Amino acid sequence: MRVRCDTGIQYALVKDAFDPEAQKRQVEHQISAAEDRNKRFLENAARRDIDAYVNSTTYAIKAKPPMSAAPQLALNFDKAGDSKRLQPAAPFA
Repeated sequence: MRVRCDTGIQYALVKDAFDPEAQKRQVEHQISAAEDRNKRFLENAARRDIDAYVNSTTYAIKAKPPMSAAPQLALNFDKAGDSKRLQPAAPFA
């Protein structure tokens, strides 16, 4: 029994394999896809850097102790005047 060959498929495969324009389009498509991936990667890296910087400066600002007026308020606890006042320190000579 004789095997039938599909010459149309064979021709299409050979044409795609040897067509320089098709190869050029395929390479250009691969290059543009790689550029798109690289662009997304760089954008994500930049976002991570910005987030890390914002978070590090936010924590640094929160870590600083706030200026409180507690030492000044602590002098006014004796409202009735029952406690003895501190004697002033000796003047500097």
